[in-house]
Amino acid sequence: MEEREVLKRLGFKEEKELASIEQLQDYNISYAEDDENYFNLSDKDGKKPEKIIESFLQYHRYLLPVFHYAYGRVTITGWRAWLENEVVYFHKGARHDKSWIQKRYETRENMSKHDESKDDSTNGTTVTHVDSIMSSGGKKSYPIDAGHVLAKLTNLTPLISDYLGSNQNSDNINTYPQFKNANEKDKITDHDYGQLHFERKALDNLPCYYEAEAIIRDWNDVVPIGTRIRMIDATNFKEHFHVFIPNIVHENTSSNYILSDDNKVDDYSTFFKGGDLSSLKWK
Repeated sequence: MEEREVLKRLGFKEEKELASIEQLQDYNISYAEDDENYFNLSDKDGKKPEKIIESFLQYHRYLLPVFHYAYGRVTITGWRAWLENEVVYFHKGARHDKSWIQKRYETRENMSKHDESKDDSTNGTTVTHVDSIMSSGGKKSYPIDAGHVLAKLTNLTPLISDYLGSNQNSDNINTYPQFKNANEKDKITDHDYGQLHFERKALDNLPCYYEAEAIIRDWNDVVPIGTRIRMIDATNFKEHFHVFIPNIVHENTSSNYILSDDNKVDDYSTFFKGGDLSSLKWK
């Protein structure tokens, strides 16, 4: 897919709008070669990989949060992690705040209106709101997953609930509405790189330092626009990849749920802002 089409499906007209996102301002951004549907990132300050690992290891933990400060509160947008073959930890079973997406679908006053699927009278396609999909953990009949920022296959996700206390003024973001293309695809030969591809690449190079962060266009948006992932080899301090994976549909995932070419930049922007799949046109 051409870069301009990827940007359009993120609700942007040009790359500088993507670069203006607060969480991406510290990185140089370039679209991957060979039409691979993701962006390569590099640190503007030229930070050395060994310094990144050194700053992490001084805390003597397998897992640390990625913080951002917005609207007077600290928001956890992702996780920094040390991955190795076997992780030994003690699960404390601490109580913790509900995730931002749980709070959203439990407190939204008009959620009952969205929980029931509705037909688009123009084409008969059944659409719904991402909150109702997320509340059930993701439905196979829709091209949306309850995607994990830090993958379960890292074996570190139980540490998140231990890390977050019940009285912390922070958001626990480790799942968000993610299109299946962005979450699941793991193909190499046909230029189709999703988050799973990079997760498996990290696990094939253990031990390693790993970052995964949900990228949000506006802090009040319902759906993040993608995931930033970085992996550094712990043996030679080589950065294997640092990428931004757009949260978009870029192939026909189902004959019943194919995005129409008639969608405009504003249509996609409206979707990320409100999470309503009916704001998009479907074939």
